[in-house]
Amino acid sequence: MYISDSIIKRAINNVYFIWGRGKTTIANLLNEKYGFYVYSTDNAKDYHWGEANPEEQPYMCRNYIKEYGVKSFWELPKEVIADREYHIQKEVTPMIIVDLIALAKKHKIIICEGDIDYHTIAPIATHTVHLRNCGKEFDWFNRPDHSNLNEIKNRTDLSETEKEAFIQNAYAAVSCDQTVLPDWVLELNIKNIDWNDDTGVERTLADVAEYFSF
Repeated sequence: MYISDSIIKRAINNVYFIWGRGKTTIANLLNEKYGFYVYSTDNAKDYHWGEANPEEQPYMCRNYIKEYGVKSFWELPKEVIADREYHIQKEVTPMIIVDLIALAKKHKIIICEGDIDYHTIAPIATHTVHLRNCGKEFDWFNRPDHSNLNEIKNRTDLSETEKEAFIQNAYAAVSCDQTVLPDWVLELNIKNIDWNDDTGVERTLADVAEYFSF
């Protein structure tokens, strides 16, 4: 069965998507200030994993660690990590859309934050924004929910040189050049808001709130 984009767009008209760097912080602040419901695509991905099947979500069902003969995720080649994330986002996005359609009936405004298949979402999203970190400081792993590097740092079967090599591979896999906008932001005509070390989170919050007319 095919459901037109226009029908889905009307169904999730009260969903506001925040992408880029700082999205979780801003989403949580919007929840604190306005009481908006926050939907995290990272959390959704975690619980939808149990619903995946090899026919419809083959990448979500692959055991990469066993397949590549490594002991932890960050030992995978960075190209494999990137390819895996790309396909998993495409596979989990329809599940996320189903969630959002159901939630849109229960909440006045929903803030959806996190990575997703942008090309799938763009035609059905009414409200979108991308945040770009133009500052010097950014550490993806310096968050409790991203503390994956401890798996490597705490291992006793690796030398310090090996640990450092795996850690640098992990950073290479998640980092990107923030001096230029991602191609998809320009291609899909997504509103971008820049912030830096001196901007202050309250300024970015105000910019997002103003753009969304909250």
